[in-house]
Amino acid sequence: MTDSKKIQWLVITDLDGTLLNHHDYDIQGALPAIKKLHQQDIPVIFNTSKTFSETISLQNKIKIEAPFVVENGSCIYFPKSLYPDLKSSKIISSREQYWEIVLGQTHSSISDILKLIDTPPSCYQLLSACSPEEASNLTGLSIKQAEQAISREFSEPLIWDADNEKLALFKQQLKEHNLNTLQGGRFLHVLGNCDKGIATSKLKDILMTEEHNIKTIVLGDSANDAAMLEVADMSIIVNSPSNHHLQQMITPNIHTTQEAPAGWSEGIDTALLTLKKSKYKELS
Repeated sequence: MTDSKKIQWLVITDLDGTLLNHHDYDIQGALPAIKKLHQQDIPVIFNTSKTFSETISLQNKIKIEAPFVVENGSCIYFPKSLYPDLKSSKIISSREQYWEIVLGQTHSSISDILKLIDTPPSCYQLLSACSPEEASNLTGLSIKQAEQAISREFSEPLIWDADNEKLALFKQQLKEHNLNTLQGGRFLHVLGNCDKGIATSKLKDILMTEEHNIKTIVLGDSANDAAMLEVADMSIIVNSPSNHHLQQMITPNIHTTQEAPAGWSEGIDTALLTLKKSKYKELS
């Protein structure tokens, strides 16, 4: 029996190195593709390692109102203005103008565990322990943006300064305390038992309706994007300096030749053209 549901496509995207240029965080080259998606009623949903405040700042800058996922799948937010009746589950709480679904652990609990395990702090540099100036030097962010990046709520990015043998032991100790690690473009992220793929699947389940079948175009550039690319209906790797490990983990439907932000537009244009030629002709 043929599925009579109308297909609602979502674009779910990483930010740094995927939508934003890896080096200078430029987004200008992606704006025409974002406008094209808006005209076709295809939401652009950020699924990022960035914090709540960082993500909202970018949404406001480019005038996007949509759900978003922060800190590598640790928490999902839905604007109440778009989903006023969403609160139908005990797992959903309220935060300002958003419904909130926490999938990870709090930053304070992660900090407590880091103090408990045997790996000495000399092996790593914590982002949250940096001053805004130090974080700005590490990331290339402005001082204001660095302040937002430091304000972690569900994860701890760090730079590993020891050998691989000690890193393996560090990861094992974290697992014993129900913590996970994900390698991003710049940082190794310590977080709860969650990832961008789990958050993507959860978001799809919540947005699925009797009328619409949710399908996703997912874009990423580094290893911490692998889980969400694996659950995509159409996966896109955007060319970036962080591609090496990801290419060993995922064979995407599309791999762009250009880096972000032009590479993001290249991926979206290729995906939309592919959909027009395929069985997925109902774009919205």
